[in-house]
Amino acid sequence: MPEPSGLLFFGGSRLAALHDAELPQKDEFCGPFWGMLGLHAFGFDEVGGEPVDQDIVAREAGTTLSQEDPYVSLPPGEEPRVDYRLELPAAAAAAEAGTNAPPVARAVERLSGGALGVVRLAGPWRSDTVVRLLELCLEHAPDAVLAANIATRYLWGTHPDQATLIAHLEGHDVEGPASEWDVGHFVGLGFLLRGSGGMLIGVRDTYRSLGWNGTHLQPPAAVAAALARDGRAEGGVLCICRTDDAERLERVLAAEGFDLRDWDNGSVPAPGTPA
Repeated sequence: MPEPSGLLFFGGSRLAALHDAELPQKDEFCGPFWGMLGLHAFGFDEVGGEPVDQDIVAREAGTTLSQEDPYVSLPPGEEPRVDYRLELPAAAAAAEAGTNAPPVARAVERLSGGALGVVRLAGPWRSDTVVRLLELCLEHAPDAVLAANIATRYLWGTHPDQATLIAHLEGHDVEGPASEWDVGHFVGLGFLLRGSGGMLIGVRDTYRSLGWNGTHLQPPAAVAAALARDGRAEGGVLCICRTDDAERLERVLAAEGFDLRDWDNGSVPAPGTPA
């Protein structure tokens, strides 16, 4: 089991370096961004002579592009990134644009030739279950890539002051800053930081302006709320790992009462997306 205190990372320095090198995501590609990082983390950089990049995962996962003003869905101060390598279809409506979670999972499994498995977790989402998920993944699949499908409005703002963070780790009841933006989004759950009285989750985001160079700290309660989405379109976590680790992790998580299934985040896959 993980130690009861300290800083516990997923994927080590390799995943951190891969994340840093890929920032920022292309517009509408937060899901493919994390699917690609999951593949790269396990050495899948090319498939059939084609690079494994955000675009190939987007194509395989049925990502669609919004036709509205691109600044509407970006964090404050960010600029659009539309250097697409592949041509992708437009969504029928802005609310349907982006990438749904189940096709991302299937794309990762397919592009890895079955070497990787993706454990789909749809809840339940509370502070204790989010922490327990990280603990179990660290124990049974420490090199996993955890892609969380969330609603950003429930997170703390990504630049809290040090006093607030330290007070939370000491176990004090503190209120963090409001979130900078309000979208459905994929982020990575990168590490767990334990203090004397509280914990913080290291969230790896897809824009450098969020947190410190794309990484910010969130209380487990905020992450749980962002995953639960207040009963609207569902959220969840995709645990990308080796197939044998995925099978073992599924058994452990099922025994702990987690809801292992696909969920629908509201994005509509492009027609013809592989099942």
